[in-house]
Amino acid sequence: MKKYFIIFLVIFLITPFHQAQSEKYPLPTKMLMDPMPAADMAPEINVIDMNGQKRTLEDLKGKFVLVNFWATWCNPCKVEMPLLENLHQTLKSDKFTVLGLHVGPGPENIEAFKKLMPISFPIYVDMELEVDWGVPGLPTTYLLNPDGRLIYRAVGKREFASDDMINFIRNQIEGYKFAQKYEGKIVPPMMR
Repeated sequence: MKKYFIIFLVIFLITPFHQAQSEKYPLPTKMLMDPMPAADMAPEINVIDMNGQKRTLEDLKGKFVLVNFWATWCNPCKVEMPLLENLHQTLKSDKFTVLGLHVGPGPENIEAFKKLMPISFPIYVDMELEVDWGVPGLPTTYLLNPDGRLIYRAVGKREFASDDMINFIRNQIEGYKFAQKYEGKIVPPMMR
């Protein structure tokens, strides 16, 4: 009997402490994207766009870029495309864009896909599979800040058109101090 009393007392004392800790450090109900605490610079890319023009990340510097690695043969990627298009249409501005980075065969396959699924965000093609960002599988999506740093990653299909995801990305954009122009010159945030 004494043994059960001690066990009950221990549980009774631990439970309020555990509840207080979980209230102090609540866990998110679901992760929209995984944070990348190191915030390393995104590895450079040298790819082509749908018109065969050479492209790099420098073309998109200065805005948040949601880079989605995908392929026309990847079924989860195809399901995700209209969701990414919805996100792009909702948030596109001089501060945000979606970028599709197709891995594999060239523009012909993508053009055929776009006839079935209209996409307005830019698509770059890595025909030689030279871009190495440590992508574990398709689809994989990265969020880059305007400095070109990798700040979030999502492996696998996500609900990019959901209110939660749109608000998550909108909060990232609104929380960032963009450089402002002053008398025609760009003034970095730390100089304002």
